[in-house]
Amino acid sequence: MGAAESTSSSEDTSEVPESFEVRVSTRLLERLQAADESPDTVVTMSGAERRQLVEAAYQEGATAVHAKMVEIFRNEQESQNQELTELQDRVEHPALDAVEAKVQRLHDREYRAPTRDVPCADERAECLRCYGENAGNPLKCAETVAALDQCAQAVRRVHLEEAK
Repeated sequence: MGAAESTSSSEDTSEVPESFEVRVSTRLLERLQAADESPDTVVTMSGAERRQLVEAAYQEGATAVHAKMVEIFRNEQESQNQELTELQDRVEHPALDAVEAKVQRLHDREYRAPTRDVPCADERAECLRCYGENAGNPLKCAETVAALDQCAQAVRRVHLEEAK
């Protein structure tokens, strides 16, 4: 039943060649900086040449991947910076508005003394004028002093009545 044919032998009789042949297109050759040959040209390479070619292709791919990763990183960084700026604006504007409102409330609460007309201003001015003219004889100003005294007592009475 063909048992001998289906049995595998433990000895491998296949040989590993020292070199091999590869058919490459012109486009691939140009890309690998090889000579411009027709697409069906057979190229024979030694192991060292093959390793050098693979290393060059690896370096080219690594450089391309690195450039792409840098581009992606920069795009992500720019996007994150933009999002951070927008978030900061959303956070700072309400905080800034709140601070400005508090400052305004403090300014509104600032004490401002009430402005009133000085009571008996005319009588006081007349007394000062009289004393200035009669510096040697202040008794001549008795009438103006009495008028100022009456005005002051009247103002005092009004304030006492308001306080009750």
